[in-house]
Amino acid sequence: MALTMVALAGAAVMFALAWKIVDFQVVRLIRRLAAELRAIAHGSSRESIDPARYVMLAPLPEAVNSLSARLASARRDLADGLAGATAKAEETASRLAAILNDLHEGVVVCNLRHQVVLYNSVAMDMLAEAGQLGLGRSLFETVARDPVVHMLEMLTHRQELAGRGAPFLAGTVDGRMLLQARMTLIRGAEGDPTGYVVTMVDAGPQVAALSRRDALLREVAEELESPLLRLRLAADNPALVAREAETIGDALKRVTAGYQRALSEWWPMADLHSGDFFGLVARRFDGEALKVTVTGLSVWLHADSHSLALAMEALIRQISERFGLEEMDLAATASEDECWVEVGWAGSTAAKPALESWLSRPLSSLGGMTVRDVLVHHAGDAIRQEHRAGRSWLQLPMRKGVEMRPQSRAASLPTRPEFYDLGLLDNTRDIGERGRRPLRSLTFVVFDTETTGLAPSQGDQIVQIGAVRVVNGRILSGESFNRIVNPGRPIPAESIRFHGITDDMARDKPPIGVVLPQFKAYAADDVLVAHNAAFDLKFLRMRERELGVKFDNPVLDTMMLSNFLDGAEAGHSLDAICDRFGIEITDRHTALGDAIVTAAVLLRQIDMLEERGITTLDQVVKQLDINIQLHQRQQTL
Repeated sequence: MALTMVALAGAAVMFALAWKIVDFQVVRLIRRLAAELRAIAHGSSRESIDPARYVMLAPLPEAVNSLSARLASARRDLADGLAGATAKAEETASRLAAILNDLHEGVVVCNLRHQVVLYNSVAMDMLAEAGQLGLGRSLFETVARDPVVHMLEMLTHRQELAGRGAPFLAGTVDGRMLLQARMTLIRGAEGDPTGYVVTMVDAGPQVAALSRRDALLREVAEELESPLLRLRLAADNPALVAREAETIGDALKRVTAGYQRALSEWWPMADLHSGDFFGLVARRFDGEALKVTVTGLSVWLHADSHSLALAMEALIRQISERFGLEEMDLAATASEDECWVEVGWAGSTAAKPALESWLSRPLSSLGGMTVRDVLVHHAGDAIRQEHRAGRSWLQLPMRKGVEMRPQSRAASLPTRPEFYDLGLLDNTRDIGERGRRPLRSLTFVVFDTETTGLAPSQGDQIVQIGAVRVVNGRILSGESFNRIVNPGRPIPAESIRFHGITDDMARDKPPIGVVLPQFKAYAADDVLVAHNAAFDLKFLRMRERELGVKFDNPVLDTMMLSNFLDGAEAGHSLDAICDRFGIEITDRHTALGDAIVTAAVLLRQIDMLEERGITTLDQVVKQLDINIQLHQRQQTL
């Protein structure tokens, strides 16, 4: 036993001695080597270790030195690359700075939080009195917020404008300077906006000079009007004097018109989609007691959106205060050569007595320019008032814009096959009291779909649903439904040719399982209306059971109504009907655009039905039943 204990004690001593040797000869060397390696890794001026210090660890020191040499070489290459890239970046930045500083316009680049990320010396000098322009600071420390946010929202919403930018007027925050500016969006790799560029010049001197000339011209015209009248009345040769006076008057009119055209050409104008523009104006009243509703068809205007929005806001506020209104409408109308922006309200009150004071209201954001000044700069202040359908409309003359969606594409596309389906009217029969109400008192939801193809039973799907309400004979275009749908399958090129919706546009959009219940909630139990409705309803109804929705609304088809009202021989495509009615089409072959145009067609058809004594939904269904049966018999002959 004692011998065993002695042996164990001896073994323990030998183990402790061996560990001391290992610790001193190996472990400590490894720790020292690790410390040197960390120093080399963190940028020590040394690029290797001394192998003689680590003989016990051979050949590890040689391997470490090989790796260290590679690391040092990589560092030198990286440093050389960074130096070259930095030099190139500095050269590019210097060139950019030289270019920017050589420009006569101020240039400011901002991110979407409106923080300044780049500016030139011209902008800094121009805005110096208004506030401090600096990197990372808000642009709104120097430039008024409202016009910048307004234009950013406009460009973000209308992608066709964003590429080349759009002009606008903006003031500095202290109100001392008026800037003529242009905004262009900056887009990231995926095409989403990441910021914007604003170029600007001081418009104050030009505006002041133009305003002085405008006032002088107006003064000359007013001063000459009375002498001309007296000349006509007092001269011995009335015929001669009248001709001369007329000549002078015509000359003054030409000068005035020419001056106004020149002024309009200088003003920062761009083509605006009236529906989008009115939406921006209406949002200025969000949260207030006054409700502003966008109605009617959209047209293209040529205008400065910011100054016109300010003028319209001032007019709307003054009209509502004058007549104690809680609801007002915005609309646009157009003829072949002219167009008007309209402000409407219920009743037949006369606006002319107060019009002069309304037009004289100064707009502080535009350096004290008046509402009249803004209108004159657009198309003149020859405002007129109309009363129609129990509403008053103040019409402001505008210049027509050019539609940016090419009409040639829409005109060259074939129309969908026509489907006359008597079953469409099944849900419209026996709807009780609603069927006996006047058509104009019903609420209609006019809708349209764009699809991957024409065969839902073969897998084609909806890619867009657009709809608009018609209430009391008014198209509420500002309360629309517009959704792009991910169809869950590739969109064929021949379909993209129609609606312009690509796979990339639909990729991140919700599927029909999300959108269809949303559309049912929007439509509720109102009367559904579509052109060639059997086609659109087939796409809606084939997913009803799967998605737990049911489109059992009453349905009207403007194509069926057209066949009944104009006869089988007339063309019944949407384009043909609009051509007959003189309805100007915008945004053709988009679901929302076609829905709004169809709503305009519906209102014209209701007028024609009423002329024939057909004033209720029950009467319409009865007549369509008879007409469709006759149509189907003719098709079989």
